[in-house]
Amino acid sequence: MGKENRLTLKLDGTSPGELSMHRLGKYLSALSDLYGSVDAVHFKDVSEGSACLNTWVDSTTSYNAVVQRSISQATTSGTAYLRLVSLLSQDGFEARILNQDKVTILEFPSAKEESTLIVTKKGKVQGKLYNVGGKDDSAPVKLEGANGETFHCEATPAMAAKLAIHLFKQVRVSGNSEWIKKDGKWKLKKLIIESFEVLEKSNLKTALKALQNSSGNQWKEEDDAQAILKALRALNCE
Repeated sequence: MGKENRLTLKLDGTSPGELSMHRLGKYLSALSDLYGSVDAVHFKDVSEGSACLNTWVDSTTSYNAVVQRSISQATTSGTAYLRLVSLLSQDGFEARILNQDKVTILEFPSAKEESTLIVTKKGKVQGKLYNVGGKDDSAPVKLEGANGETFHCEATPAMAAKLAIHLFKQVRVSGNSEWIKKDGKWKLKKLIIESFEVLEKSNLKTALKALQNSSGNQWKEEDDAQAILKALRALNCE
């Protein structure tokens, strides 16, 4: 093995002598999932300096693919990335991935950070579809919400192809989703798209008429335009 194409997962908070073989196996399994390119990535050893899990990659091309995949997994909160984050949280470790020049490629959230609550459920979000892409079995999909926020989603290649023809249109997507609560607010981490619908545009007059004609409404005698607009925005966000 040469000096090039090396990656190290540095676990702060433990050492090779303290890390059990059972726990080491879990970290190596999660790391293999994160890196991908299973035939090109090789385990070397565990060295001192906390506990450093050292690996090397066959070629520069494979190495670049591994780095790109690892960053993509972190950016989109992919399953392999979240699996490593969960292990680190359980053990109370801090961790980062370094290249052969000791440059940080990826840093994991600290287990000492404020605890968060994650809930998995069937969910839906809507917004302007502005990104559909990727080469993996799960293609990243991004929507821009009403307040400019980004909703990170994933889709199968077949679903992504169907979505792509509606690029820059308003859509509502549904599927299994992960929501994180921090500082009292819920935020979507990821949604696996199972179905979607394209939202038709309607002007204010049409939307107001629909609201007035809906059963149980309370706006027929309402003269406050701001209150009406507020109700319409709330309706649009449901």
